[in-house]
Amino acid sequence: MGKKRVTSFDVAKRAGVSRSVVSAVLNDTPGIGVGPETREAVLEAIRELNYHVDAGARSMKTGRSMSLAAFGDTRHPLFTRLLEGMQRECESSGYHILLCSPRHRGNSEGRAELLELYHQRKIDGIVTLDHTSYGDEEWAAKIGAAGIPYVSVEGYAEVPGVYSVLADYSGSVETALNYLLREGTPQQCPVYAEVYHRGSADNWAERNRRDAYTGWCSAHGMKPSVVRVDERGEEWTDCLQRLTQTGQSLPPLLVNWSSAVPDLYRAAHRLGLRIGEDLRIMAADNTIQGHRLSLPSLSCVEIPYVSMGEEAVRCVLRQMNGQKEEVQADKIWLPAVLRAGESA
Repeated sequence: MGKKRVTSFDVAKRAGVSRSVVSAVLNDTPGIGVGPETREAVLEAIRELNYHVDAGARSMKTGRSMSLAAFGDTRHPLFTRLLEGMQRECESSGYHILLCSPRHRGNSEGRAELLELYHQRKIDGIVTLDHTSYGDEEWAAKIGAAGIPYVSVEGYAEVPGVYSVLADYSGSVETALNYLLREGTPQQCPVYAEVYHRGSADNWAERNRRDAYTGWCSAHGMKPSVVRVDERGEEWTDCLQRLTQTGQSLPPLLVNWSSAVPDLYRAAHRLGLRIGEDLRIMAADNTIQGHRLSLPSLSCVEIPYVSMGEEAVRCVLRQMNGQKEEVQADKIWLPAVLRAGESA
């Protein structure tokens, strides 16, 4: 026969207090004053009896599961970094993370499961990592109708009324350009190299980066130059050869993704160009932690996915606590982080 579970009644009996006092100590219940000696007596009884709070009973009493769902592709390295931030904030708020992934089921089926988890009171809110053009109106309507505290990381950038935590892609480009043309460097207009997926649609993040580049050039009296390169990297050699044919020194290159930099480095090596000297390179989105993987080390601006995870949890908790839209904006923008390396 199993060992009898220790209850709050046992703790109260050992400490010589009522169960309401034990509850007040465990939950920091406002309005119930507990003196330091009484509190210590309760805590000592908890330690002696090895008492653990019954999460199910607490959930029935408070109406909360103390769990948040994190939804995203577990194969994606950015989701791992987002989870790191969510875990930090959840720990400080007494919450746990329920990991959900659309793998093997499809995106829509996985999201339907999130709704079921909320209605079953297994989660109190939802955070999803979405692609930058995501804006499914049907999903947003279901979330809104159910009254579920919800935040999309990277999604719904152009859809009002849905809480989103977003990276300031325009600001990231401006930060990168200011670093490329910092004091003491050649004041030559950088070329913006836009790596693209074949068949992919233009999204708001890429438009923001491109517009930020042309706007920065205009503000500095420079003529913008945008080149497009296939993500497979087959065009980098031709691109660099065209730039060398101008008769001037090579302009610095700002690449939209760090994932494209290994192919760019290889093309430069084939042409005998020294990274950081003959060719200065910087990335506007450090998607694969390129500053750690490249030699010479890559200068870049990094999208702060860990901080975005922290802010997403804070945003969900504010919704749960009843803060209205006039108190909390539905779009939360976070700046990118400069990572100075040897390539620029």
